[in-house]
Amino acid sequence: MMCTNWKMVVSAAFGMRFPKRAVWLATSFSLLLSGCSLFPKEEQILAPPLVEPAPVQYKVAKVERGTIVKSVKGNSTITTADRRELFFKETKGLRLKAFSVKSGDQVKKGQVLAELDAADLEREIVSARYEVDKAKLELLEAQRGNPYEVEKAKLDVQKAEMNAKASETKLAAIEWEKAKLSLAALQDPKEREYQVERAKLNLQQKQVELANLESRWTEAKLVSPIDGKVLFVSNVQVGDEVEAYQKLVSIGDPTKLLVLYSAPDKEALKDVQEGMKVSLTIQGGKEAQGIVVQTPRSIPSGLPEEVADLYQRSLLISPVKLPEGVQLGTPVTIEVILDQKEQALIIPRQALHEFSGRQYVKVLEGKTKKEVDVEVGIQNNTQVQIVSGLAEGQLVILE
Repeated sequence: MMCTNWKMVVSAAFGMRFPKRAVWLATSFSLLLSGCSLFPKEEQILAPPLVEPAPVQYKVAKVERGTIVKSVKGNSTITTADRRELFFKETKGLRLKAFSVKSGDQVKKGQVLAELDAADLEREIVSARYEVDKAKLELLEAQRGNPYEVEKAKLDVQKAEMNAKASETKLAAIEWEKAKLSLAALQDPKEREYQVERAKLNLQQKQVELANLESRWTEAKLVSPIDGKVLFVSNVQVGDEVEAYQKLVSIGDPTKLLVLYSAPDKEALKDVQEGMKVSLTIQGGKEAQGIVVQTPRSIPSGLPEEVADLYQRSLLISPVKLPEGVQLGTPVTIEVILDQKEQALIIPRQALHEFSGRQYVKVLEGKTKKEVDVEVGIQNNTQVQIVSGLAEGQLVILE
């Protein structure tokens, strides 16, 4: 508008008579003020377009009816109720001389499985047997008496008497008295009894020493106490030193089979009780049944620490009847049913929330969500039974 008015003024000025200088100034001023032809017009800044947020997507699951089971499940192997851990009770630095079995071997009762190098012990036994024989002769001599010794003592008395009478010295008289005492001691029946008793005690001592050596020699051989199967063999090599009570071999009776299941911790077995039924799935898909015969709460007292620690988180299961062909070491899967409910309302475990003793779920209704308090029943690793608070078909949000 301003641009137009200035054009009109300038035109009017040209129609009048002004000096040329005035006309030039007016024209220049008109051009300077006219932004229409000399400067670009300022563009209007537009606001950014509004972007509608994407709708929130929830991962949901339906409340459904079905069967929920709480159980203890795990993998184990068939073992035996009669398992013997074999070791040397005393080694005293002895080295392993022989190892004659490997895992899986069948062995007989009395069979030697391993042996320590006890050559020095054998020499001690030979010497101890000689000492026993010598003690037996000494006892026999004490019991029978020695007539030659008595006769010798009598001669000693006569000799001492002659010397005493001949020399008439005090020292000779003393020697005569000593000789008579020695003779009296040999002829005293009580003294003979003492000698016999001493000889008996000496013989008993030598026999005990021999028995101890022979026992150590016997214990230098590891012998199977039963007919059975070798379940474990140590990696100790011939020539290695063996420590006392170091487990070398495990033997099991294959006629007394059971299942030993070890859980990750004791807490996993807190609800298992003796007498509960167990489903067994044998390798190859064969099914069998068993019964819990021992839980962590019922382990016997007096067990070795290593065994007690194992049983604190283990179940012993006695199979009712095993399929043919099952033997020691066969893999088996166990399941102990702790609780079960049919036609129960079930939700995934990840939909349940707990806070300060409150149990609740988040329910999706249309596009809105809300929290609903619930009462729960059976729970397992993946599912939760809803006793109250929800209805079949509702959608719960998984988080």
